[in-house]
Amino acid sequence: MQKTSVAQKSGVLQRIKTIPPVVYMLVVLIVVFSIMEPNYLSFSNFRNVLIQATPLMIVAFAQTCIILTQGTDLSLGAQVSFVTVFTVYLAQRGIILEVAMLISVICTLLIGAVNGVIVAKGNLPPFIATYGMQNIVNSISLLLAMGSSISFPSFTYRLVTETTILMIPLMVWVAVLVFIIVWIILKKTKFGTNIHGLGGNKEALSLAGINPDRYLIQTYAFAGLIAGIAGIITLCRIESGQTTVANGWEFQAVAAALLGGTSLREGKGGVTGTIFGVLLIQIIKNGLNVVGVTSIYQNAIIGSIVLAAIIIDAVVRFRSTKE
Repeated sequence: MQKTSVAQKSGVLQRIKTIPPVVYMLVVLIVVFSIMEPNYLSFSNFRNVLIQATPLMIVAFAQTCIILTQGTDLSLGAQVSFVTVFTVYLAQRGIILEVAMLISVICTLLIGAVNGVIVAKGNLPPFIATYGMQNIVNSISLLLAMGSSISFPSFTYRLVTETTILMIPLMVWVAVLVFIIVWIILKKTKFGTNIHGLGGNKEALSLAGINPDRYLIQTYAFAGLIAGIAGIITLCRIESGQTTVANGWEFQAVAAALLGGTSLREGKGGVTGTIFGVLLIQIIKNGLNVVGVTSIYQNAIIGSIVLAAIIIDAVVRFRSTKE
């Protein structure tokens, strides 16, 4: 009996160790903000956090897939902005809005595929290749929008943002669906196994007769597809095409993935942890707004907390490998 009890305690401790530090930081922040503002834990505020986090969360799922291959896609934010602009641009020229949305998402899939080809076949570092693509896509968006925001009125926007299921907006359920699809692909399919393999041991894939370049291109294309979906959600929220709406999201997505436990070097991690990383970032933003911290200080505070969380996570992981 005593041995069984010890074994059970050991099993519980092992499970606790697998919980990313970001989860504990989330709990601490929620407690702190709820003490500072009594209404912080209201359902309406929780709902607002989910709504605000949804587009970034979808982008972070895409970035997680790229990071698992030991890469980083700096064009994801630009792709989101491009979708908002290009969809409106097409709609203004007589194309049905829903069709324009589909065309825009196909375009981001192709942009992702081009990124993959450049990285895989051109042997360029992902950081450099996708940074170049970021500038190209941003320039196209600026040209299409003539340097300003463009709009096209439609009921479709509010259908996506205001329709609720179990009191949760449809757009949040879209993010849930994207999460489920990406999770299944990463955990249950050959494609997902090879994505992890690209980051864990690319040479082993080649020795097994698998073409790593093919899967790398497919991964970037898949990330582009996901970014396109985030672009549609963003468009429905802002109801206009804006060239800078998603500036910096690619870096926030990287931070969210790292906070969630995805490794830049080992092909380890997944989208489940990424959810907590995005929520941490969004809860910090929301909490600072609720307690009245001015925007002048918010970026510095958010950056400091995120950096501290990443350092803590790295230290914990380093110690766990030593044990």
